[in-house]
Amino acid sequence: MGGMPRPDASAKLAATAPRRSRSGLAIIIAAVVFVAVVVAVVIGATTSSKSSGGGGTAFPKGAASLGAPMVVNPEAPASVPVLDVFEDPQCPACATMDKVYGAAIAELAKSNQAKVVIHTMTFLDTNLKNDASVRAAMGAYCAADQGKFLDYMSAVYVGQPQQEGVGWTAPQLEAFAMSARVGNLTTWQQCVKDKTYQAHTAAAAEAALKEGVNSTPTLRLNGNKLTLTGNVNELAEAVKAATK
Repeated sequence: MGGMPRPDASAKLAATAPRRSRSGLAIIIAAVVFVAVVVAVVIGATTSSKSSGGGGTAFPKGAASLGAPMVVNPEAPASVPVLDVFEDPQCPACATMDKVYGAAIAELAKSNQAKVVIHTMTFLDTNLKNDASVRAAMGAYCAADQGKFLDYMSAVYVGQPQQEGVGWTAPQLEAFAMSARVGNLTTWQQCVKDKTYQAHTAAAAEAALKEGVNSTPTLRLNGNKLTLTGNVNELAEAVKAATK
C-alpha cells in the first residue's frame, strides 16, 4: 500500500479556549458522630457507583480517572512498550490509519505486546461546526464498558461519511454499537442517553491538547512520534524493536 495521506486541511488543530450532663452530652456527640460516619459511607458508596458508570463525574472502564486516556489492555506488563494513539472520530486520515493498522493495534493489545493507550480528540467539532466527534467518542466510551472500545471506533471509521462534516445520526451511532457487538445494547443505549461520559470526553480532549498534539492521527511509541508509511508490518516491527 502507498503512503498514508496527510490529515485533511480542515483537520488542522483549532484554537480552543479550547472546577445536657457531661455523660449525656458525650452520648449525644457519639450518636452524631456515628450518624455522620454512616452518612459518609452511604455518600462514598454512591460516589463510587457514579464513578464507574453514571453521573457527570463518571469515567469509563479502561480510564483511571476523569479525562484519563483509554488504556485498552491495562493488564499489560510494565516491561512492554507503550503505544499512544491520538485520534478524532471525524478525521479522514484516522479512518485510513485504522484501515491499515487497526487490526495490528488490536493484536498488540490482545497479546500484550504493547500497552495500547487511546487519546480521543474532538477539535474537529469546532472546525466543522458540529458535535459529531463528541457524540462518537461518548458512544465509544459506553462501548468500552463492555470491552468494545476498539471495535466501536473501527465501526465509526468504516461508517465515516463521504462528505466531511456531515457527522452521524443517532441511529447510525447505534448501528456502530451493533456492528461492534456490544454485549448489552440496552445498557449502551442508556449510557448514551444519559450522556454518562460527556464530562470525561471533554476532559480527555483537553488533556490530549495539553500533550502538544496538533494533528491526528498521531502515534507515539514510548513517547517518540512514529512515522508510518502504510506498511502493515512496520508497526509490529517498531514495537518489537522497542521491547526491552
